[in-house]
Amino acid sequence: MIHSNMQLTKLFTYKFWMGFNGFVLLFLSVNIATIGVEIDSGLPFLLALGYLVYLFVYLSKNAYWKMVTLLGIAVVGVLVYLIGIISGITASDMAPLAWTHIVLSLLLLGGAIAHWKSDK
Repeated sequence: MIHSNMQLTKLFTYKFWMGFNGFVLLFLSVNIATIGVEIDSGLPFLLALGYLVYLFVYLSKNAYWKMVTLLGIAVVGVLVYLIGIISGITASDMAPLAWTHIVLSLLLLGGAIAHWKSDK
């Protein structure tokens, strides 16, 4: 009985972090699409669409490469927007969206690490 409860808890934890990360990916894609509206560019929309496609692939079933890709998405998201803010490339009116992306990417990074650890 104890063994099955531990397995059930592990499964719940694993699924929780998978859902959490999916939710954060959804917010990230909406944020990127909003950036596309603000700068009147189609590139962020394609990127947001890529996030959504990956969201459905990520949620489809368990695979180690999906968690590694999620870690990469989070790190790249933080670095791109942080470098843009520090270097002055990001316009001042876009700074709130950039900071939102950084915070969401950090949440995704933490969630990806938690998801990875729950799989071990």
